[in-house]
Amino acid sequence: MTSREEFLIIEDEPHAQRELMRILKELEPNVRLTAGIESVEDAVQYLQNHSSPDLIFMDIQLSDGLSFEIFDQVEITAPVIFTAAYDQFALQAFGVYSVDYLLKPVEKEKMTSAIEKYRQYFEPQTHSTPMYRELVQALRHKEVPYKKRMVGKVDQRLRHYKVEDIAYFYAEDDTVFLRDYEGRNSIVEYSLEQLSEILNPEQFFRISRKIIVSHECMNKIERYGAGQYMLELNPTFDERVLVSRSRTKDFLQRMDQ
Repeated sequence: MTSREEFLIIEDEPHAQRELMRILKELEPNVRLTAGIESVEDAVQYLQNHSSPDLIFMDIQLSDGLSFEIFDQVEITAPVIFTAAYDQFALQAFGVYSVDYLLKPVEKEKMTSAIEKYRQYFEPQTHSTPMYRELVQALRHKEVPYKKRMVGKVDQRLRHYKVEDIAYFYAEDDTVFLRDYEGRNSIVEYSLEQLSEILNPEQFFRISRKIIVSHECMNKIERYGAGQYMLELNPTFDERVLVSRSRTKDFLQRMDQ
């Protein structure tokens, strides 16, 4: 009996993960889907301890860093389809070195095309290992155009900000707000995932699924229970601000730089 194909999903956003699984179940009902891997660390551990999947869907921005770091720690021989929330990377490089590159939210038609490309060029008996190391090298040497200015909306008015004047971004339901150092709130037309990719990591850090903070707005960092940290922000946030456990290691490394 021929074993079923396995598609591995490496994605830290629950909604994006559910959407990928929904679309793939519809398009490829006979494929075995493996998901729940949300970080570089978890991906490396999984790939080191399991046989290679037939195809990998890999988000670029994971909970503890960029997925490019995975390739430094484990050899990947399976084809990869990369996904990302914001088009800041070198699309030409993805087209040359990997199967495909999908922008979020992933559209069914784009997914269909990507899988057809995988089927055409990466048949198990014929495909050679894609040139992932060359891809990672090409992307790391590309100058990243991080945002320097941001537009926020207050009622029907637009307010312009320099990013250094923004203390933090936070999500409430389906809306994302920024708060500046004067304590004023504005709505921004980005998701937190998109902001994670267009903001300079030397200035901002995503501490949880709900909030991205500027390094300059943190007044105090203190332990909160086992393996977590609580932040005091300026201006004050309306709720307790905790660094999620999955991001704690990377957060402490950033603070130590």
